[in-house]
Amino acid sequence: MELDSDPHILLTNDDGIDAPGIRALHDALSAVGTVTVVAPDRNRSAVGRSLSYGRTGSSTDDDLSLDLAADSFTAAVPHTDHELGYAIDGTPCDCAIVGAKALEPAPDIVVSGCNSGANLGAYVFSRSGTVSAAMEAAFLGTPSIAVSMDTLGYDVALEPTDFERAGEIAAALVGGAAGTGLFDRVDYLNVNVPRPDCEPNGVAITRPTEVYEMDAAFENGGFELTNRLWQQMANRDIPDDEDTDRHALLEEAVSVSPLRVPYDVVDTEPVRRILGDVL
Repeated sequence: MELDSDPHILLTNDDGIDAPGIRALHDALSAVGTVTVVAPDRNRSAVGRSLSYGRTGSSTDDDLSLDLAADSFTAAVPHTDHELGYAIDGTPCDCAIVGAKALEPAPDIVVSGCNSGANLGAYVFSRSGTVSAAMEAAFLGTPSIAVSMDTLGYDVALEPTDFERAGEIAAALVGGAAGTGLFDRVDYLNVNVPRPDCEPNGVAITRPTEVYEMDAAFENGGFELTNRLWQQMANRDIPDDEDTDRHALLEEAVSVSPLRVPYDVVDTEPVRRILGDVL
């Protein structure tokens, strides 16, 4: 899909419409296109690709049962007007769908972010609300960019000015893509920007790392989860290949991963034979 030179930009996130990252991207993107914000009315981080569709009641209800007959395959997505656009009582993917399908004119591109915290590795795509909103747009045929900023170890209250580099990168990508055919070749970009206190170290075109590790234990009568990767990342000690997103970020470079929406079918003769024998 070719981008217009003056694109209509749908901006969303998962940190909520009042987060500093989305304000920074709104201001930066307004210089290269017309921006409409459709974002969650509160923090909805790490909800993945969940939707409000088919759920009974509002997203604050404890009852999340399905009642498709009563809902007739339609669910209300409540909103309130906001100075930036629309604050949605829903998930990031709800926002991507509403913005792509319910607004006129339809967006030429969707930008999701800027997230407070990096979104790195193949495993994160189905977990991150930021990346999931970009993926949802891509599945709907709208090119998209997910933008996140590393904050690990940056223990200060974030302001929109901290996301200045992220805004510059997002604006450069949206403003520079027109006429290039980029989004005829890729569905979405996953962008990760180093911490704001890091010296710029260029831009790296990367692939998502496949290194992943989570631990669990039963301690003191309860279960615990431990994210070993974040421990290692805090120590700047992860064995990632040089062409991966996390390696680039630890080298204080901006990571840009050009991606297709995931749909890899393993269609080989051994797999067919095994499944044929089993079934």
